[in-house]
Amino acid sequence: MRARSFAVYCTFGAVAAFTWLWPVTPGAFAQQQQQKGGGQNPAAFGRGNTPTFPGPPAGMQALPSDLFTSKNFYKDQALWTDQRYFRCNTPRQITDIWTSNRIGKNPPASASWGECSADYGRDKILSPYPYKTAKEHYDALRAKAAGGPTVYTKSTVPDWDGWYGRDNSYASSQWTWGTINQVPTILSVLTPEYQKRMVQMNFHEGVDNAPQWNGSFCYPEGFMRWWSQASAGGNFQLTTNVNQVQFLSGLAANFLRQVLIGKEHVQKVPQWYGETVGFWDGTTLVTWTANVQGWTLSHSMFEFSDKLNTIETYAPVYNNGAFVGLDHEAVFYDTDAFVAPLHVTMRFNRQAGLDNATRRYTYIECLSNLRNVDGRPSQLTSASDRFVDYYGRPWAKNWEKHFEAGWDKPASDLPQEILDIFK
Repeated sequence: MRARSFAVYCTFGAVAAFTWLWPVTPGAFAQQQQQKGGGQNPAAFGRGNTPTFPGPPAGMQALPSDLFTSKNFYKDQALWTDQRYFRCNTPRQITDIWTSNRIGKNPPASASWGECSADYGRDKILSPYPYKTAKEHYDALRAKAAGGPTVYTKSTVPDWDGWYGRDNSYASSQWTWGTINQVPTILSVLTPEYQKRMVQMNFHEGVDNAPQWNGSFCYPEGFMRWWSQASAGGNFQLTTNVNQVQFLSGLAANFLRQVLIGKEHVQKVPQWYGETVGFWDGTTLVTWTANVQGWTLSHSMFEFSDKLNTIETYAPVYNNGAFVGLDHEAVFYDTDAFVAPLHVTMRFNRQAGLDNATRRYTYIECLSNLRNVDGRPSQLTSASDRFVDYYGRPWAKNWEKHFEAGWDKPASDLPQEILDIFK
């Protein structure tokens, strides 16, 4: 029997316990708290009010073998298109099935079922546009710009500066969060190789209880993590000028996205957040990101390749003539990972201007003492040679342990008679 559950401990400023495997720095948590209205809702991750059935829901018959009873998921490829293979759990519910106590009393075979009628249609995930490549899409948008791309001066560039949060009313369409889809629906937009990789992640997170979460190990977030729910990438500080629009956000690591206005791609090596160029079409910002390092979107979701490109638009939203936020649309192109371009929209509400007296962006240093032990994340203690005491001069401790053993050292405290001289 596999272990029922485990708690992990992440070092971020102070050692703290997180049974969700969701590392949060004190600074990042403060940022999240400041971004009310666009912040995280733990229930939305599948931890709260999750439909749970000990067996198949009414009218649904279990398969003879599924993800939770399989001896080798690779040999079950013919079953991956059947939602019953995943017991109707969403990707996020598979990720959380141990930590939300939905794994049952005899794991993994006792894993709970989800709501089989809940899904977000494949047709809503695929791009509605006819373009086959990001370049074709970008060139078409630039050609449609009335009179060509709009060129602003420092005094006329749109004043979008401020702090933004996701509009949670859009949660019902955010398929990138992994909370609203049956797993086969997501698999249906992936190529065979990337289907295999996603099921591999589902299996080892949901069955083996061996999650490999980026934040736990301080791995890079990766470009598409900006669209995941847990990363909080969509709650950002925005700064605009004539040459650049900058988005700064983060939770376990920093997201720094820069739109280079009127520029062309020049990077020769893939970047974690790619290279983004853009132009203004009136008051709408159009961007094209390329040269992205392949990585993974989020827990139990899919990987993407270094062929990933995105076309995004940001259009201003007004209420009674006052600017209140941005409508955002993103189209993802990746011929290695996706069978067709994918599509998602979101609204970001401006919550404060940059002149706000108390809002701050806390730069995040991702510090972790989680390491894989026998394939599963485990918290190291100071007894381990691999433990790093980040706030205790780790460089000096290394030297003293390995090169200064047995040395006579001067006392750390000066005698009181010496200190009396300075009175």
